[in-house]
Amino acid sequence: MTVVLVDGSNLYKALQARGLVGVGLTRLAEWLAPMGVRHKRFYTAPFRGHGRFLRALEADGWTLRVLRTHKALREEGVDVALAVDLVLLAGHGHKDFVVVSGDGDLAPAVEVARILGARVTVAQFQDLLSRHLVQAADGVVLLDAAPWEALGWQKEVVA
Repeated sequence: MTVVLVDGSNLYKALQARGLVGVGLTRLAEWLAPMGVRHKRFYTAPFRGHGRFLRALEADGWTLRVLRTHKALREEGVDVALAVDLVLLAGHGHKDFVVVSGDGDLAPAVEVARILGARVTVAQFQDLLSRHLVQAADGVVLLDAAPWEALGWQKEVVA
């Protein structure tokens, strides 16, 4: 069973840039972890209008880590929280992770998790993947290849 950790800000920006809208995160997690999902965690800073979206995730079994830090530190806080949880969960015996992010700042945590015996796969669109994160991970899933429509996402129609 796999632990799926999602850098919400990172993923949101990537999806928005591609015109992909919807709330198919649970389906995405299941696609990324075909052997089953043990835990799903979503990391984000608070944004106006996100309340309904976050409540829907929570109702669908996601653990939310909403970081309420100083505005200038929000992105770093999300990365740090995800990195700390990855290492702590690996240290507590979880062995299979998917980290949905392309942020190279996560590479040291991925390396430590692997030293602790975990297998870490990163998932992100190819153009947003840090070379350092790819090198640190056991594997990579390119979100470019995800079956978005089957996952419940819809391409935004520009009028």
